Amino acid sequence: MTSLNSTIDVAIVEDNERYLNELAVLLADATQLTVVGKYTHGKDAVNGILKSAPDVALIDIDLPDISGVDVIEQVSSAGCPTEFVVLTVYDDDTHLLGALQAGAVGYIVKDTISLPEIESAIHEVIDGGAPMSLVIAKRVLDTFRKKRSNGRKTKFNELTKREFQILEFLSNGFTTKKVADELHISYETVRTHLKNIYQKLHVHTLVEAMILFSKRHG
Repeated sequence: MTSLNSTIDVAIVEDNERYLNELAVLLADATQLTVVGKYTHGKDAVNGILKSAPDVALIDIDLPDISGVDVIEQVSSAGCPTEFVVLTVYDDDTHLLGALQAGAVGYIVKDTISLPEIESAIHEVIDGGAPMSLVIAKRVLDTFRKKRSNGRKTKFNELTKREFQILEFLSNGFTTKKVADELHISYETVRTHLKNIYQKLHVHTLVEAMILFSKRHG
């Protein structure tokens, strides 16, 4: 989406103006990030994001007019390439699955992340990752484990020990680069394993794998 030396355009959709402004100030101080839009209402966000097409949009679910999920659906259905990361207080399955199915690539619970870590999450999205709060990722990982141990044949049984190990790290909040460091292998090797994982699961991203198993678990 952008090169390592390019500026990352970011939009923020948040009805709490104090939190919105604090986040905007933080991101404005980051060398590689530019805040190109701040919105407190969903409809304004849809119009603004479609016009500016930022690289990443941080979005709350609970907005005064339409929900953040509605915003994601409307922008995504219009063919806009903006990647959405949900930033919310909700950590339940209903909101999680709804946001992911609408097209969000990440889901972060506000109470579990600091403002500086949000900057890292944005870079993770640009790097092809899917930032998830630990509470969310652990729930998905538990689902993976149950599916593997219930004796039933699933797509996850086709993963090698190394592939599942990588998936486990990612589900515990590790970025692709951190996985490579932890396993003492190259970044590109991890990416190759990920491609194999997605091919075996018949998905394209970790988020799609989460949706698949959330549906099965439900």
